[in-house]
Amino acid sequence: MRTDFAVPSQIRQAFAACRQHFVAAAAFSALVNILYLAPTIYMMQVYDRVVPTGGVLTLFWITVIVALAIACLSALDMVRSRLMLRASLRLNRQLAAPILDRLLARAKGNADPAAAQAMRDFDSFRNVVASPSAIALFDLPWTPLYFVVAFIIHPVLGLLIFGAGVVLLTLALLNERATKKSAAAGHQAMAAAYAKQESMFEKAEIVRALGMRRALVARQIADRREGLEASANTQLTAARYTGLVKFARMFLQSLALGVGAWLAINAEISVGAIIAASVLLARALQPIEQIVQAWPTIGQARRAKASIEALFRSTDNLVGDRVALPEPEGYVELSNVSLRTPDNSALILRGVSTWLIPPGTIGENISRFAAARGEHAVDIDDKVTRAAIAAGIHDLILHLPGGYNAQIGDGGLRLSGGQAQRIALARALYGDPKVLILDEPNAALDSQGEEALNHAIVAAKLRQAAIMIVTHRQSALRDADRLAVLKNGVIEHQGPRAEVMELLRESAAAAANVIKMTRNKKP
Repeated sequence: MRTDFAVPSQIRQAFAACRQHFVAAAAFSALVNILYLAPTIYMMQVYDRVVPTGGVLTLFWITVIVALAIACLSALDMVRSRLMLRASLRLNRQLAAPILDRLLARAKGNADPAAAQAMRDFDSFRNVVASPSAIALFDLPWTPLYFVVAFIIHPVLGLLIFGAGVVLLTLALLNERATKKSAAAGHQAMAAAYAKQESMFEKAEIVRALGMRRALVARQIADRREGLEASANTQLTAARYTGLVKFARMFLQSLALGVGAWLAINAEISVGAIIAASVLLARALQPIEQIVQAWPTIGQARRAKASIEALFRSTDNLVGDRVALPEPEGYVELSNVSLRTPDNSALILRGVSTWLIPPGTIGENISRFAAARGEHAVDIDDKVTRAAIAAGIHDLILHLPGGYNAQIGDGGLRLSGGQAQRIALARALYGDPKVLILDEPNAALDSQGEEALNHAIVAAKLRQAAIMIVTHRQSALRDADRLAVLKNGVIEHQGPRAEVMELLRESAAAAANVIKMTRNKKP
């Protein structure tokens, strides 16, 4: 049964695709931790066998053996790190595109701190997967191995190392508890600050024109201050616990030497076991200390994963496989349609009913998206050039640096308003759609651009496309068959173009007479 806390299936599948990497890393971790015992055994053999007997040949061979063991350990550790890096890259291949797709599906055109932070969260989590922190998590389950070896040497040493592990784990849990709230608060505050910052940069020209630069910079610094204070508190608290952990580890390591010496004095262990006890304790506590030091990063990764899961759960109804529909025929009908503003504060349309039979006349989006130079070179086909010719922009594109492969947008060419409008028209005409919706298509066009627009409208009508134009300028309605006049969200007049235009002229004349009579009326 699915709950709000269930891991979304797409995320489960992504981790399942990385399972072989994680399993291999776990297997190599077992070998690495077993090989970490080699220096301990080597020291015990040197102090207990070689030194008392003066066996140079024995020293040579055990040195060769420990060198091979350490070489294998280093190679396995390198392979383990590469496996985790590959897992991180596979997560990127599996999830980056779905995350971006869901963010676009959810976007409502306004600044969304969660959306602005989502990819940062994903990259933060992915980077932790390939970091030493993740390796320490694989080493942690093998800590009991060193407890067992210590118990074999002497139960007192085993209890000492076990107690040291409990102390460090307790400090790690206290660290998590002390930093959890401030870390989450800092994360949210910085996400909101970054979202506002991106929005500010998008409107940089307006900000400069209105002289708002200093005011917005001051506001941005104030927004960042809250997040930085929370992050600083988290880091200070984590630093205190890191210091405590370091003190505990170093003291307990020294204590292990002292306890080992006491046991050796009482002839309960050998001299080599004294050094071995200290090395075992250091190795047993190493992954715990690494986790404590990296706990803020691990906590951030956990919050990042939770936010990505929340994104997937909240957008399940916006994405997914859809039933394929037949190609539209171009017939459009609206029946009693009403539309509110996004904040539900006002009605934009009130009970609008109209229809459009092809050939008749509406799609426009003047956004230009930056792309790497030459990224779409292979996509330039007959449909692209046909749309450009229909929009009267083909020759202009050919004169751009790089022609159809010119980079437009960030880091590329800046188009004038009219050029952008005509390229947007070509984009709307791409693929010969059956329905065109054009919103103020001639807003930034000169006379040549308007002529190209009218030619494009006529050509679309000839191929039986239904076209709807929303405009305040009558020049765009030259080839319209029907007109609908909206006033306060309600259709005031509707019908054939000639009839509606006559009604508008009569209304304008009547309004002019009323104004004239009002002016001539004596007070």
